[in-house]
Amino acid sequence: MPESDSVRRNPEVDYERSDLSLSVVAIVALGILLLLGVAPLIMIGAFPLARGDVDRHLSITPPQPRLQTDPEADLAAYVRKEQHLLNSYGWVDREHGIAHIPIGIAMERLAQTGIPGFPQESSAQERQQPSQPRVPQHAP
Repeated sequence: MPESDSVRRNPEVDYERSDLSLSVVAIVALGILLLLGVAPLIMIGAFPLARGDVDRHLSITPPQPRLQTDPEADLAAYVRKEQHLLNSYGWVDREHGIAHIPIGIAMERLAQTGIPGFPQESSAQERQQPSQPRVPQHAP
């Protein structure tokens, strides 16, 4: 049943009666597009040398920490350096007469002489012969 203007169920509920004209929306949209198209051309004309004066080559070294660009090569170089240190002779402190020797030789010498103050390994004969159990002696 259609409502007449004289009888309304909800008089406080209504819709917007003054909509914006479609021509105004189209003019604003066209103006924005025109501005977006013309602004870069104006900037190029105003600053003609701005595009060509930037040197893309990095001439300074950035501060630490820097990103790894080739982690595999960095790891290989690190391992080579450490292996060289482990397998070569060299000075640690020449003034005090401290040198380093290859790790294989150092381990052989240490196995022969032992570490001062470190418990020595029992001989092979002692390990093969089980110790005799003690028999408690009782007083009569």
